[in-house]
Amino acid sequence: MTDRKVLNLIVPAKAEYLSLVRLVVSAAAQNLGFEEDSIADIKVALSEASTNVVRHAYFESTDRQERTIEISCFDGQGDFKVEVLDRGHGMPLPPPPSEGLGFGIMGSLMDKVDVETSDCGTAVLLVKHAGAGRERTPQA
Repeated sequence: MTDRKVLNLIVPAKAEYLSLVRLVVSAAAQNLGFEEDSIADIKVALSEASTNVVRHAYFESTDRQERTIEISCFDGQGDFKVEVLDRGHGMPLPPPPSEGLGFGIMGSLMDKVDVETSDCGTAVLLVKHAGAGRERTPQA
């Protein structure tokens, strides 16, 4: 079976939108039956990935209308997957030590973190496995 997309959200790449992104994504995870401790981990990892977009993804010369963060969430048959996508200038992999702390945080909180980057943007995939006590039936 393929993953089922449960959320697609596009917001301006501005710090003032990050709390909205965390709120909406945490509601999606809760709706899929994830427990509060897992949701807290997802929110922190999402904050790190989204903050990277706000701080690093776009050149100052990039038109403000084009500076966006796209968040997609998927029910991955036991996993909750969050993709954070920008259409910025890309980033070096691995990131410089002075800027790579967020990836360490994401990796410690999530079960899997994948990063794909090019001069057309960066996609960060965050995956959280369901806990042993998680119900598989979405909440109404």
